[in-house]
Amino acid sequence: MERELEITTPYIFLPVCAGKVETKLEIFLEDESAFRKKIYEFMVPVADNDIDTEQYPLDYYAGIPVEQYLGRKIVICADAPKSFLSCIKSENENNEHKMQLPRPLIHFTADTGWTNDPNGMIYADGIYHLYFQYNPFNTSWENMSWGHATSTDLLHWQQQDTVMFPDESGTMFSGCAISNERSLLGLPSDAILYFYTAAGGSNAWSKGLAFTQKIAYSLDGGKTLVKMDNPCLSTIEKENRDPKIYWHEETQAYIMVLFLEGNDFAIFRSQDLQQWEQSDRFTLDDAWECPDLLRLTSDTGETCWFFWTADGFYYPGEFDGFHFKVQGKQRKAYVNKIPYAAQTYFGIADRTISIPWLRLENDGRLFTGAYGLPVELTCKNTENGYIIVQKPVRELMQQAKQTAYDSVAGEKMLSFGKDKKAAVLKMRAKEDYKGSYAWEFNGSTIAYNPEIGTFGVDGEQYQIGCGYQEFLFVVDDRILEVFFDGGRQLGTFVLKNTAVQIKIPNEAAFAENLVYYIEGGNT
Repeated sequence: MERELEITTPYIFLPVCAGKVETKLEIFLEDESAFRKKIYEFMVPVADNDIDTEQYPLDYYAGIPVEQYLGRKIVICADAPKSFLSCIKSENENNEHKMQLPRPLIHFTADTGWTNDPNGMIYADGIYHLYFQYNPFNTSWENMSWGHATSTDLLHWQQQDTVMFPDESGTMFSGCAISNERSLLGLPSDAILYFYTAAGGSNAWSKGLAFTQKIAYSLDGGKTLVKMDNPCLSTIEKENRDPKIYWHEETQAYIMVLFLEGNDFAIFRSQDLQQWEQSDRFTLDDAWECPDLLRLTSDTGETCWFFWTADGFYYPGEFDGFHFKVQGKQRKAYVNKIPYAAQTYFGIADRTISIPWLRLENDGRLFTGAYGLPVELTCKNTENGYIIVQKPVRELMQQAKQTAYDSVAGEKMLSFGKDKKAAVLKMRAKEDYKGSYAWEFNGSTIAYNPEIGTFGVDGEQYQIGCGYQEFLFVVDDRILEVFFDGGRQLGTFVLKNTAVQIKIPNEAAFAENLVYYIEGGNT
């Protein structure tokens, strides 16, 4: 089936029937001679039989920017019922309800669709940009594109237009962003440059191609991205991916760290961002994809290097601009496997800020996945060597407003019900307290045993370390993030319910027990 459509508005909207069987949809630009040029290809879920258009069981509309084709004719082709094609609109008619659904307030979630790895994180002109792996057309993984959200405070986010869609070179896998401060690539110094993996062979359009590293740029502050034609780095291994770019002042070169295959990573160097020379290749046991090379300052002022990988596994070592040499054992930044693929911001001079993707299962809402609370990274020398310390960005407590508990039958209680608020608890145990600790958050039972170092959430046990006495809890929708002992450990957990309700059964165990709330949310 196909449908012709003249572009009269900046967007077209595809009806999404989440969870249904997917079919290939192609969009062609047609000229006066009826020549068709493919401009989009997606896998989209559709209802399995033809019904009246008014009864087509769509969940939401997904927008595709088409402003550059205004006044032109497109042809939409899909092996789909006529009712599906008839529901494609030039105006968004039913998405207002999606923002009424409960959702996290200070952990970014897309309006609708699937999200995974954060990409292209850059701070420019007072705006924090968060790009992300995105499937606008379903609540499951597919059609890897780059979504885009912005914030001025790292807590309240606004989703913007999707900036890159799959093309003939592949789907749009992970990457990073830097400013063009040296006026390279024939672009002005105020351009933003984006490095990403074109995942050849991951869609029908790119069948037979391998993964390459490519460049896009923005001349309007990150709102729109223009893809450059040629790869900046050809295929090293079939699925090499996830470039992260830095300027290394000491050796006056740009550095790219890249995942290659298995547990192998590589380091490349360039003067012009176009020609890259490999300077190192190494294997890290158990580690794979989404590398980051971190230069952090310790609590005593020392400079420390760490090589970071997708699971939050990181490796202390030395970096001379050419080679990374591991010194010490692998360490784990997270208590469990919910946070993943964290990336750090470019363009922030005085601190290192990281955001992970949170691998949350779909719970029936029209979005899947969320992003962790942004954290500031430093390092600390311990009895076991240097570790990375993660603390919530300072903006959290700058915006937090203190509130009080209710007392019910001798227990401290707090309930925000359906109010749009997230809770922050700062707790410090009494020095002479020897027992375990217990809490209830949003219907989930939480417990910590400082003698054996276990932290339990609804009966599932995690080994986090013994003797912790300081806790900072962030409760937001069904997300619980716990910062142990000033950020020495970070745990992210899924709670039973979404409305914030807190109960502290053994309040007498704590010398400090303060609760705050954050208002507002994603828009």
